[in-house]
Amino acid sequence: MFKTISWRMYIKATSKEKAQKVIKRVKQEIGDIEVVSLQPYWKDETLFELNCETPLMIEEPEISVFEVLRLSNQMANDINVNGPVIYENKRVQFEGVCSSPNVVGIHWFHFRIANFN
Repeated sequence: MFKTISWRMYIKATSKEKAQKVIKRVKQEIGDIEVVSLQPYWKDETLFELNCETPLMIEEPEISVFEVLRLSNQMANDINVNGPVIYENKRVQFEGVCSSPNVVGIHWFHFRIANFN
């Protein structure tokens, strides 16, 4: 079961309040997200690092990959993907990264789905 899409994003913002506004834009594009962490990015003081999750709850790998591509395409058109990688026992991992998002305030993002932990 693919339970969630894990996202990591770098947000261009000078304060947590401004980062929250960008998160609202992300929610408008991909739907409800659960914020796992939001903190200043230690390498660049103009960025905040956001770790969040989107509920998925899909059993089939093909449908899961399609859904994550559909949602990520809401935020960008130029996404580099890796996989899906298929391991033994029908374990699947799929991920992608984008350094040119369309959502104002997002500098970079990465997504990952897997049916194992």
